[in-house]
Amino acid sequence: MSARSWSPGLRARLAAAIVLIVLVALGIAFFAVYRGTESELQNRTEDDLVAKVEQVSAVLESGGPGGVAGAARRVVASEPAGPESVVVAVAVEGGGRFTNQPELLFDQGMEEKGREGDEDEEGEFEEHGEEDGDQGSDAMRFWQAPEGFSDGEIEEVGDVMVLTALVDAGPDGRAVVRVAESTKPTEEALEGLRGTFFRVGLVALVAAAVLAWLMASRLTRPLRRLTELSGRVGEEEDLTARMPLEDAGKAETLVLAESFNRMLDRLEEAFAKQKAFVADASHDLRTPLTVVRGQLEVLARDPDPSPEEVRRVQGIVSEATARMERLVDDLLLLAKSDSGVAPKIESLAVVPLLEAEKEVRPEEEAERIELGELSEREVRMDRDAISRSVANLVDNALRHSGEDGKVLLSAVDYPGGVELRVEDDGPGIPPEQRERVFDRFARLDEARSSDAGGSGLGLAIVKVLVEGQGGTVSCQESPLGGARFVIRLPASSG
Repeated sequence: MSARSWSPGLRARLAAAIVLIVLVALGIAFFAVYRGTESELQNRTEDDLVAKVEQVSAVLESGGPGGVAGAARRVVASEPAGPESVVVAVAVEGGGRFTNQPELLFDQGMEEKGREGDEDEEGEFEEHGEEDGDQGSDAMRFWQAPEGFSDGEIEEVGDVMVLTALVDAGPDGRAVVRVAESTKPTEEALEGLRGTFFRVGLVALVAAAVLAWLMASRLTRPLRRLTELSGRVGEEEDLTARMPLEDAGKAETLVLAESFNRMLDRLEEAFAKQKAFVADASHDLRTPLTVVRGQLEVLARDPDPSPEEVRRVQGIVSEATARMERLVDDLLLLAKSDSGVAPKIESLAVVPLLEAEKEVRPEEEAERIELGELSEREVRMDRDAISRSVANLVDNALRHSGEDGKVLLSAVDYPGGVELRVEDDGPGIPPEQRERVFDRFARLDEARSSDAGGSGLGLAIVKVLVEGQGGTVSCQESPLGGARFVIRLPASSG
């Protein structure tokens, strides 16, 4: 068994979420409909009981032969008897009890007791039988039902809703009217509703589960495809894989697929640059190492080399070693810049920096360097980084302008700060190559001659150092006929 615990996939979780939502919706709908139906049926039953009580009360109040007792006898006689009939019961003050359900009168002890009613000491009408007969019988509980609505049970009818009302018939006396109706139709209707909801809900849940699975499968298909592609990239290191946009669906998944493809494009480009960087660095290091080894082998083959030969080999080896040192320093500088080391920003004028660049050069190089317009405006910069950048640009200009070429240094104001310009009168750089020259180990000559083109890291270092402190560097055409490199630095606030 895998050490990684199993967990449901996105498709299963999405389908389960949809089914859960449907289940909750069905539950809410059932609760609302069930409660609404129950309340409606109960209100209808109560309305029927109220109407029946009003009908019976009207007959009792109308009087007639026999007074209230006679009216009560006529009322119950006109009502049908049976388990499904409305139960009508009248307790007449001093005149006995009358009902269309005989079992309410012939229950244990009821035939002999509780037929008379009197007034208590305070003149309130009170039914007898509170302490007579079987207190636990359905009949006794029915005759003792309090005024208003209450629940009860009658043997032949079952559970009933009872409405009790006191009727004052004036001189003819008073009576207590009890009307009851079976709750069985309501219970059967609610039971049928529950069954219908259960069957419909079960079908709805099964249909929701099937549709949810199909929908989840359709929605997650692009994501599963992306997962497969990412696994392929991670396991097989295949950066050429791309997500077909026609399989990506619409809206968010399409945006995700496009972003994924762009990410792979950038990764492929970054890996290609990394491989090229390693290859170029290896090439540039191998060349001087080959020179050193070759010269040492030549020297070793001569058992008694002359002092002139030793000095010659020493000079060549020293030059190759210096070249390797410069390359290693450049690589370390780039690595340090890539690690995100923060530059030391100060507010400084650029004129001293340009003047110092001319002064530190050997005499034959200083004669070829001219200073043009020099702005006294201060800018925000890291002095060492900008000094290194200008030195690299001057080296590049001197190398490509020839032995008699001219290099012009200037500092020109622009609305946001100062432009440092390094121009030469060499062959220039084609427009389509002006961005690529800042790539690491980039050379315009296909022969890759290190002697003619340098290490290929000078301009890359300029770009990294300048952009690391918020500036920009670009290549343009110079009025001198060659190339113009422009470093833009932001002005100091205030």
